[in-house]
Amino acid sequence: MAFDMTMALVRPALKYALERNGHGAALGFTLDRLERGETSLTFPYREDVVGNPITGVVHGGTIVSLLDTACGCAAMTIQKRPTVTPTMDLRLDYMRPAQPFKPIHVEAKVYRQSSNVIFCRGVAWQEDKENPIAHCVANFMRMESGSIQFRSLGKRLSRLLPWNQPALNSDVKTRVTSNDR
Repeated sequence: MAFDMTMALVRPALKYALERNGHGAALGFTLDRLERGETSLTFPYREDVVGNPITGVVHGGTIVSLLDTACGCAAMTIQKRPTVTPTMDLRLDYMRPAQPFKPIHVEAKVYRQSSNVIFCRGVAWQEDKENPIAHCVANFMRMESGSIQFRSLGKRLSRLLPWNQPALNSDVKTRVTSNDR
């Protein structure tokens, strides 16, 4: 398989953005694998997202969030340029409740794309992928970079990129960012 420079750059940026910001950070998602059109995430069991305190079962919203995030990440990886892929539709089927105190694994894959829509499938499971907790189909809007005002978002989003984090300049003992260099 040939080296994919775009994925080599996107992978660490997306991993950082997912694991250290927003609901991915709040819920503790881990990006395990990211390839073009495919994604794997893991959610470690946490008592603060339990939906039923009697049984200890994780709230269904956490599973929806996992599947939507995984499918969205997979959709983003097939774009030619960095862009967003808003969820248009997500249909989820719960097959069984998640077992308490066990991590939840999710895989998502792009299975079709048109000029305007990216189609994904996802599955969530615990110990056995053949015994899923839930599966989904999701559609994402394909947006071209030119249709998004990245300039207005640039400064706010640049803080998410690992190479734009402040560095300590040892000569002057001040914080220096990539914008100052």
